[in-house]
Amino acid sequence: MFDFLYNFIMLCALFLLYSFVGWIIEVIYTFIIERKFVNRGFLIGPLVPIWGFGAVLIMLILRSDDSLFNLAISSAFIGSFLEYVVNYVMEKIFKVRWWDYSKLPFNINGRVWLGSSLFFGLGGILVVKVFNPIIFNLFSMINETVFSVVVIILILIVLTDFCVSFNIINKLKISALSMKKDYTEEISKKVRAVLMEKSLWFRRLLKAFPNIKVSFKGKK
Repeated sequence: MFDFLYNFIMLCALFLLYSFVGWIIEVIYTFIIERKFVNRGFLIGPLVPIWGFGAVLIMLILRSDDSLFNLAISSAFIGSFLEYVVNYVMEKIFKVRWWDYSKLPFNINGRVWLGSSLFFGLGGILVVKVFNPIIFNLFSMINETVFSVVVIILILIVLTDFCVSFNIINKLKISALSMKKDYTEEISKKVRAVLMEKSLWFRRLLKAFPNIKVSFKGKK
């Protein structure tokens, strides 16, 4: 029982670590493109959960002795599937499409595209072959009790962040709905300006997702 609990805590630690790494990568990428710091992701804290979930899924499904080709193809599929599902579910829950690849070639319904799939493939190889062995070795050097307590505290903080962020996103949805935007339209400059003035948290979300689209099909 203890081994099972510790293994679960280990997965949580990997989720947190790779979510943080994903946040760093997205911040660096955005800085290179826009020349400014942007706190990426819908959480307030420095985490992008989809990266963490993807890395954990890849670790659970794939093996270190798999061929590079199998790792690349499988990781690309897992990452793309996860990105598609997360995009779809978040749009249905929040009535917001957070990212849209419609203008890029080789995309599927604007939710995933070839470039991100290739990146997932490369990332899967690095996770399984390079990073995980190093990470597991570092984790093994930490006292199990201390390690477990720290990870549990961090998970509780992230859950609190998620609840707060969920509430902020819901308020953003309600605010945009009150402006009666058509579901097919990207938030206009005027509406974006109004929302930017409403709340510091709204400003953070709109900067993190500059191409955000609010979907209110069927709403009056």
